[in-house]
Amino acid sequence: MSCGLPVPSPAEPFTLRSIPADRWYHVYCTREFPTTALTFAEGWGDTRFAPITGDDGAAVHTYYAASTPEVAYMESVLHDVVLEPPGLFEVDTLRHYHLATVQLPALEGVSFHSLDLPRLQGLDRARFIDSLPACYPETRAWAQAAYRQQPTARCLTYGSRRNDMGRCLMLFKQRLSDPPLTVLGDESLALSPRRGEVLALVRSLGIFEI
Repeated sequence: MSCGLPVPSPAEPFTLRSIPADRWYHVYCTREFPTTALTFAEGWGDTRFAPITGDDGAAVHTYYAASTPEVAYMESVLHDVVLEPPGLFEVDTLRHYHLATVQLPALEGVSFHSLDLPRLQGLDRARFIDSLPACYPETRAWAQAAYRQQPTARCLTYGSRRNDMGRCLMLFKQRLSDPPLTVLGDESLALSPRRGEVLALVRSLGIFEI
């Protein structure tokens, strides 16, 4: 199956945008692996923009961050919950999830925001950011091209698919300082106050709790 996205050329006019030093939010899950607030994906997973590899063929270590806790919840805990008609959310799964508040330095990243996509062979948000998981091999090709063609970029930056009020980053660990980020807070989503935030969001969306 093809989603009809063009193949990136060897010299795409990617736009680099500056991201000021600020705090960001990262949700991680311990259900299957002993991950922590500092765990980067090292070539595993199947997401819109990862895994990708460097020029040497080694996996780029990646880490997703969101501009607000709500965006982080939508992009992780509620990522697969249908919104229309409202789906189901198993409240007990919150025991596996944690919210890390992290401080990032000022960064420069390749922009996949709506204003910069049209220069990339006419890409648009609907086909690129809002596309279904079946399209991930084609969207990942653009992340791969961005990484290799823009060696000063330390991340990708784009608008959240699940909550377009927020911004997301995918960090490249190999291009960050050591340590790559500072953890300001690490909270279980099964405990207050974060549990209440997630459930308030679930109820505002009309999702059924089980």
